[in-house]
Amino acid sequence: MVTMATMTTMTSAPPAVSSFRLWLDLARAGNFPSVWSNVLAALVLSTPVVGAWPAPSLLVLTLLAGSLAYAGGTTLNDVFDAGFDRQHRPERAIPRGLIARTTAGWVGGLQLALGLGLLGFLGASPFAAAGLGGVILLYDWLHKRWTGSVLLMAGCRVMLAVTLATLPGQVMGTVFIAWLVALFFYIVILSLLARREYHPGAPAEKLGKIVRKLLAFIPFVDAFALLASAAWIPAACCAVAVPLGKWAQRKAASS
Repeated sequence: MVTMATMTTMTSAPPAVSSFRLWLDLARAGNFPSVWSNVLAALVLSTPVVGAWPAPSLLVLTLLAGSLAYAGGTTLNDVFDAGFDRQHRPERAIPRGLIARTTAGWVGGLQLALGLGLLGFLGASPFAAAGLGGVILLYDWLHKRWTGSVLLMAGCRVMLAVTLATLPGQVMGTVFIAWLVALFFYIVILSLLARREYHPGAPAEKLGKIVRKLLAFIPFVDAFALLASAAWIPAACCAVAVPLGKWAQRKAASS
């Protein structure tokens, strides 16, 4: 017999979430479009003739490599933050017991290794790829302990671009360096705002919305740099990544 208490429990129970969507959430798949935009900008801005479109096969494989490296870093981020999330973000998959911390650690490590390995396979400098992996892991380990880790956060995006610029035929010219500087400071500002979400008395919900918007707007930094280089089509593709990112953030979230 279904009692009133049972009905209340049934209606108040949280909806089931698919395992696939939980993994997308751990990977912060909603931010993939901004990663793709960074990859495209890095390839175009580091060509000897700025504005030249990369070979389709190279573009596809580097987009995959960048996505894997990003997914590995964010998944491992939740592994490192499991203790913090139990207190401050109990809705996350690991604190809820929906994904085991050990499993997430293995999956995140594999994703990161595959992303870095693919970059190496394509001919990127092994030192640059190792540097990218090191910055990602260092950020995951320190970001809740050290305010200066915002520099590491920005360094993750910058090191991805630098690694791509070490691919055969790519160069790091003035335009490329200027774009990296702009991207670095944008991410630092974004990260400082994100850190304020958990300060006592801070408007966490409002700050969270601002941070999500700024994450989605990262491709505009890429688009402006490409426009300055007269790379109109790549710039338009990066601009399209902004609404795509907003859509992906809504669809990829597990809660």
